[in-house]
Amino acid sequence: MEGQGLGRARYEVFGPFPFKTAKGLRHRTALRDFWQERTKDSPEGLSEAVGVYVWTIKQSGRRAPWNVGMTSKGFQLRFPNKEATFLRLLMDQPDAEIEVYLLARRSKAGKFSKTSQTRLSNWLETMLIGASIGVNPDLYNKAKSKFLKTTVVDGYL
Repeated sequence: MEGQGLGRARYEVFGPFPFKTAKGLRHRTALRDFWQERTKDSPEGLSEAVGVYVWTIKQSGRRAPWNVGMTSKGFQLRFPNKEATFLRLLMDQPDAEIEVYLLARRSKAGKFSKTSQTRLSNWLETMLIGASIGVNPDLYNKAKSKFLKTTVVDGYL
């Protein structure tokens, strides 16, 4: 980490982390278990870091992005808001194998950032949505995707 991009915006990728779902398991309970596991095997402060996340599901034997989002208040505070999204997915795919990648923003000093750089995270989220739509046209979140789905840039998009 030393000397790599100091003074520049930097996101570090963590995961994939499995998110356990089972019939009858409440979302809040699954989240509590998820974060307890993260405190064992992840750097301190990751749950409070701001950044972007990518939820994936297993489709036809391979991982596909299912939902991309960002948080300006920390991953652990953001994920309870995803309960309705999870319930809809699990109604359609009760045996879904869910994993998540956390792209945590680092400060110039290399610590996890807890302050929002909304424009920067918006840009990264939009870029990841575009890449994800290329892999999974049925990506759950439709935010920021209109132009990504309707614009052609010859040789690129």
